[in-house]
Amino acid sequence: MFQCKDVAEEASNYLDGDLPLKKRIGILLHLMICRCCRNYLQQIRKTIKTITNIYPKEQHNTDVKSLAEKLRNLPEN
Repeated sequence: MFQCKDVAEEASNYLDGDLPLKKRIGILLHLMICRCCRNYLQQIRKTIKTITNIYPKEQHNTDVKSLAEKLRNLPEN
C-alpha cells in the first residue's frame, strides 16, 4: 500500500502521467482514502495552472536538431 510520502515523491510523475500502471493504481487507491494527499495534488494542479496562465510557454525558433548535432560534435575533455 502506498503511503503519503510515496504520493509526495511521485506527485509530479503522477500528474504528468509518467508512472507505470502499477504505481499509478497504487497512488490512486491511496488518494481514495487520504484527503490530505488529494488536497496536496489539487494544490499542485492549481499552482501549475496559475503559473501556466501567468507565464505561457515561450515560442522559440531554435533549430533543435542542428543544436543537438553541434553538441554531439564537441570535443570531449
